[in-house]
Order: sequence, then structure tokens, then C-alpha cells
Amino acid sequence: MSLRFRLALVITLLFIAVLCAGSTYAIFNARKTITEEIQSAALLTSNMIAASISTIQSSGDLELFDELLYELGRLEMTRHMETIISLDLGAGSTQPLQPAPPIDADAPRWFVNLVKPPVMEFKRVITSIGSSGTEIIIRADPSAEISETWLETRNFLLLLLLFTALANLLIYFILGRDLAPIESILSGLERIEKGDYRLRLPKFTSVEFTRISERFNHLAGVLLHNREENRRLTRRSLEIQEEERRRLAQELHDELGQSLSAIKAIATTMEQTSAETDQTAAESAGIIKNIADEMYGVARGMISQLRPAVLDELGLVPAIQQLVDDWNSAHADTFCHLDIRGDCSGAADAVKINIYRIIQESLTNVARHAAAKNVHILLEHRPRDGGRMALEIRDDGAGFDQDSTPAGMGLSGIRERVDSMGGEFHLATSENKGVSLTIILPLEPVEYMGSE
Repeated sequence: MSLRFRLALVITLLFIAVLCAGSTYAIFNARKTITEEIQSAALLTSNMIAASISTIQSSGDLELFDELLYELGRLEMTRHMETIISLDLGAGSTQPLQPAPPIDADAPRWFVNLVKPPVMEFKRVITSIGSSGTEIIIRADPSAEISETWLETRNFLLLLLLFTALANLLIYFILGRDLAPIESILSGLERIEKGDYRLRLPKFTSVEFTRISERFNHLAGVLLHNREENRRLTRRSLEIQEEERRRLAQELHDELGQSLSAIKAIATTMEQTSAETDQTAAESAGIIKNIADEMYGVARGMISQLRPAVLDELGLVPAIQQLVDDWNSAHADTFCHLDIRGDCSGAADAVKINIYRIIQESLTNVARHAAAKNVHILLEHRPRDGGRMALEIRDDGAGFDQDSTPAGMGLSGIRERVDSMGGEFHLATSENKGVSLTIILPLEPVEYMGSE
């Protein structure tokens, strides 16, 4: 549930509560007003009739009494009142009262039931004039008052409802406009999570969101600067590592190789001179010569691992071909297929050695973890893609679950190499579906100039 919807829902519920409270107040006030109005009219009428009768009784004039009854008869049904006159009653007797007629108000029945006042009746029995009694009943009739009150209440409720609807719609759209930057901020955070530190958010109309935008841009700048600094450090570390490997390989080749050659030469001389005079010495010299040969083979392997001479002498493609051939010779259960497309000799030396190391590390990972039958390596130069190099390495081995299995140091090292060159690294794998690496590298390492 979005923040906009939650806020709009809270405000809507608040308006509904206000509407209910306003409706309750309006109905309560209407009932109170009607009751007071009807009671006041009934009391006024009753008191006026009582005053008139008292005056007539004091004068003893029957004609005035008859005239009063005549006028009351003419006003039998007036606004708010109903007058009932019963003549010629016996002494101490009253006329049975008829039930009150239903309220005939121009209003819904539910409203009438909510606001109608209690039944109000006022009796006056006159026995002092003439020989027969006369009963006058004043009964309140709230129909007209209820009709007027319903009209006022209905208009008030309609106005309140209209205000609630318009205010809610206005607030909903205002919230939508003011909260729109949240989507931009969330999108920016997602891109930051993916490594797009060059993203910058614009200024927003809201002061609060503008402050967030400024802090976001500052954070992105700091992350960009730190990432590029880490890339420079990683690249320099890899360069130092390769230089140290080159130096160590050269020393092994020069120093150890010469020493082993000298040992082998001395052992050969000893073997030849002692062949006739001292058979034991000749055999020992032969053993020394064989050990020297084995050590020289080990040294050549170490030199090839440290710095393949063929990479410097013949180039990237022959070096990769030799690496794959040697790997296939050492792994009978797995075969590596190599496909090289385009001219891959135009890459910088730093890019070449990194491509070689990535393939070398990937083949090591396949041998240790994949249990694969086939490995496919595709190296392609893409002139139409900005002259970049594309390397794809995939196997049909066990694979792994990226969500639950952390990548090992081998993949982390490959990712660092690619990132230090300014390239792209994509890993696709799942259990029992093998591993696929797609790497895009520029022909020249990207030089990072710090944050914008």
C-alpha cells in the first residue's frame, strides 16, 4: 500500500468521521429546535385561550364565550397546532380523545422518526359558564416544522458532503503531486544499488524533498569518488602484482634456470668421467641430472603460471590457445572449446593480461567446483560496439544458487579485474544449470577522473 493511498485513506476516514459527527449534530439540533418550537407554540396558544376564558368568566358574557368557541373552531387546524372542542359534556366528564393523526411532513420517514418530538396536548375544561361542560384540547402538530427543518438539514448535509468529497479529491491530487518525487528517489536508490553513481536527482518543489535530493546527490558523489579510487587502487595493485610476477618469473628463468643447467652439466661430466672407474658415482651423477631435469620442468611450469612467455612473445591469442591446450591435456574428463573471433591483438597490454588471467582463473574454478563435461570460451572483438572485447565463458556443470551461495574468491577476483578496467561483469547460474560469465572490456583501461 503506497504512502499516498494510506494518507488519502486516513484523511478520508477523518472526513467521514467529521461528516458523521456533523450529521449527528444536525439531527440532534433539529430535534431540539422542533421540540422547543412546538412546545413554545403550544404553551402560548394554551395560555392565550386560558386568559381569554378567564376574562369571559369574569364578565359572565355568554355571547363572548360563544364567539370564542366560534373563532377556535375556525382555527381547528393551524400551523403547529390542532384544536379539538367538545361541547355539552356532563359535569366531571371528558370526551374520549382520538389518536393523533400521523405526521404529514415533507421529509423522509427516517428523518421524521429521528426528530419528531413527544406528543404534546393541553386540555381546558370549562364548566362555570352555562349548565354543560366544554372541553378544549390543544394538540401540537410538528409536520410543518419538521418539513422546514428537513429542508435546512438536507442542505447542510449536502453542503458538508460536497465539501468532504471536494476536499478529499483535492488533498488526494495534492498528495499525488507532492509525493511524486518519492518515485524518483526510489528509482535513484535502485540505480545506486546497481552501481550507477553518476545519477543526480533534480531539485523538487518541496523543500523537504529538495534537501533529500541534495543529500542524495552528495552521497552519490562520494560513492562515485570512492568507487573510482578503489578502482585505481585495484588496478595499481594488479599492475604491481603482474610486475612482481614478471620479475619473479625472470629471476626463476635466469637464476634458477642457469643454476639447474650448471648442476646438470656438472652431473653429466661426473657421470661420464666416473663411468669406468666408479660405477656408484656415475649412478649418483645420473640421479642428480634427472632431478635437475625434473626441477627445471617444475620451474618452467611455475614461470608459465607467473608470467606466460608466449603472451609477451607471440600475443594474446597464442597464449590463450596454449593455456587451453595445456588445460585439456591435464583434464581428461572435461574438454574446453575455444572460439576466437575478430582481431583481438589491438587491446592494451593491461587488458590482455587481465583477459588471460580471467580465463586462467575460470578454468581453475571449473576444475575445482563445476564437475562439467564441456567448457566453451568465446573471445570476440566487437568493432561496432565501441571496439570492445567480449569474453564469454560457460560450462555445463553443477552451477550454484546465487541467492544462497556466496561467490568465492575466484569470482570476486574476476569481478575486481573487470571493474578495475571499466568493464561489465554478468554472472548467470543456477543449480544444475552450469555457470555463464559474460565480460565486456574496453580496448584501453578506463581512466577515472574522480566524482563529477
